[in-house]
Order: sequence, then C-alpha cells, then structure tokens
Amino acid sequence: MRTTPASSPPPSSRLSEERRRAILAVVRELLEDVGFEALTMDMVSAGARTSKATLYRRWPHKTLLVAAALEQGERLRIDAVDTGSLAGDLDEVAAITEEDGGRSARLLSSVTHAVRGNSHLAEALRGHVVEGHLEALRLLLCRAVERGEVSRNCPALAYFPHTVLGAMLSQRALTGADPDAACLRAYFACVVLPSLDYRPR
Repeated sequence: MRTTPASSPPPSSRLSEERRRAILAVVRELLEDVGFEALTMDMVSAGARTSKATLYRRWPHKTLLVAAALEQGERLRIDAVDTGSLAGDLDEVAAITEEDGGRSARLLSSVTHAVRGNSHLAEALRGHVVEGHLEALRLLLCRAVERGEVSRNCPALAYFPHTVLGAMLSQRALTGADPDAACLRAYFACVVLPSLDYRPR
C-alpha cells in the first residue's frame, strides 16, 4: 500500500521574543522622531527590516503596534530608588531623569495629541508611561511617611506624585533643553519638600 509522505508544516509566523522587542524598539525610536500621526507601517517595516505582512499579522493596525511599544518600553527606573530619606530619593530621581536625556518626555509628547478619541493608545499611555511612574513615586512617599519625615495628614500628599512627575517630564517642553539634574534638585528642595513640611530624620 502506497503511503503519502506527511507534508511539512508551514513556517511559523510567530515572532521570537527577541525579534518582537527589536521591532517595538524601532517603533519607539520612530515615535520620538516623527510622532504618532506621521508614523507609518512602511517606516517600521524599513527600520526593523521586516515585511509589512509580518507586522500586520501581529498588530492589525498602527494603534495596536504603538500601544505594544509603549507597554514594552523601559520606564525611568525610579521604582528601585531607596536611599533612606525622601530628600535623597528625590536627588536620585533627578539624576535618573537627567540620565534618561528626555527620552521619556519625547515619547510622551509624541503620542499626547493622538490619545484623544483613541482608547487603546490612551490606556497604554496611562498604564505604562504614566501610572508606573506615579506608583513608584507613591512608594517613595509612603516610605517617607513611615519614617516620620512627612506627616500622614499633610494635605499635599495626594499631589506629590503628579508634581514630581510633571517636573521630570516637562522640563524640555518648557525650556527646550534636556532634563538637568541640578535644576530638578533645586525645584524639589525649594518647592516639593517645603509643600510637604518635610522633616529629615
């Protein structure tokens, strides 16, 4: 009896994790350079050296691709900051922001206008670029309260994360210059800490 050889399975269209990360890194670079509106799948295809068909199989439209890039991107690593004092933590936050060189601010700026009416993109922006930073800053403040540096009844507590993050991300938009650690440290020392009635231990 003659048997028919089993046919070879079609090549997988799944991307390796390394390849996926490389494509999303290209998307983030393009977002910083041209913004969401001008970004095209052709640009991503050329920059990542992959076919548009491959992109569309994984991300059926640009919004999903950009949302994935935002979620995959590296945040400012302020969640690891713990110097033992709030003043020291904010000094370290200033240094990390300067080291970032404004990349996080440029990424935020590149999609800010596009999030209106785009729920997928807005959710990715809040969930990755914004909320992750706010949660890390809340943790810094909770530790300061536990150490007795800040009163848990201070009315400025609720505004601390947004005030600090706003300073971290807005310096380039306001001055045209990349984030400067000395300027941020002065702002934290003269504005943020006094608003909390900070008492070093």
